[in-house]
Amino acid sequence: MNRAQLDDLVAHYGLSPDAARLALELANARPSRAESLRFIVRLSQLAGALSLAAGIIFFIAANWDAFGKFGRFVLVEAVFAASIGVALWRPPPHALGRYALLMAFLMTGALLALFGQTYQTGADVYELFLSWAMLGVVFAIAGRWSVLWAAWIVVLNTALWLFCGFNPQTGLLWLAFGRWQISLAEILLMPMIVNVLLWILREYLEYRKDLPEAPRWLGRLILACAVTFGTWSGIVAIFGSDEFGAPGADGVVLLVLLASWAAIGAYAIRSRADVFPLALLAASLIVLTSCAIGETLDVDELALFFVLSIWLIASSTFSGRVLMHLVRTWEREESSQ
Repeated sequence: MNRAQLDDLVAHYGLSPDAARLALELANARPSRAESLRFIVRLSQLAGALSLAAGIIFFIAANWDAFGKFGRFVLVEAVFAASIGVALWRPPPHALGRYALLMAFLMTGALLALFGQTYQTGADVYELFLSWAMLGVVFAIAGRWSVLWAAWIVVLNTALWLFCGFNPQTGLLWLAFGRWQISLAEILLMPMIVNVLLWILREYLEYRKDLPEAPRWLGRLILACAVTFGTWSGIVAIFGSDEFGAPGADGVVLLVLLASWAAIGAYAIRSRADVFPLALLAASLIVLTSCAIGETLDVDELALFFVLSIWLIASSTFSGRVLMHLVRTWEREESSQ
């Protein structure tokens, strides 16, 4: 009996707090002391690795003039080489090897930033993060660790966010878009599609049982990034894109967005494994419909405020009730199997 079923049992029979605690202890549903200590140790190790990487970067920044150009590179490269050496000595899935590869991944970004700051290459900021993601994917694959993949996903989406947010129309990534008239709403579909493809790949590998280091929370992170970019694209399309877009581009963007949301929602309902995708889609649709109401409704500000308030309350309540109904239904079906 899992924790959700125990919670349903306690709620159904109205057990007292003492009885609920006894039921949790009898079912061994609470983490043991050894499990809690193991979690704290792992969390401390991860915090230590991140603190060490940040300490090295801030140490160089604080002593920028004292080290000189050669000294800065030697320090970062020495830490990078030592991390690779430790990873080769204790390769993953050994914990030491995983933390060493995480350090190497972080030092890769530090080296790129140091190179750009020292030689003033003139590259856009998004190119730094994009290069970091391209070089760091090797460490993520070798690490076989969800934390490393999460760090890589954050770096990749930071590069995409910087590219889309500033819209520089320069640099390596822009070569793929410079030939056509393309609006910001259309550009924002690109990172959404990238994240959706990564999410599909993760779901496929989970189905094949080929990637145990990609837990469900990693898929949620990827899908959250996809829905964020997609919602941003829809908002821009609703309020009208810039002058670079072709006529009718905003309508096409909204159609692509709604079709993508429908496909993701249909998959989530069919798989019955996780309600989180549906919650993300519901939140996105509430935001988009609220923007559409605000853009199309020709009333004064006070009336618009009340209309949007009523809509937000009604749509949020309806979405919450539907999601909770799905959760309870799926849990009953799982327990009856």
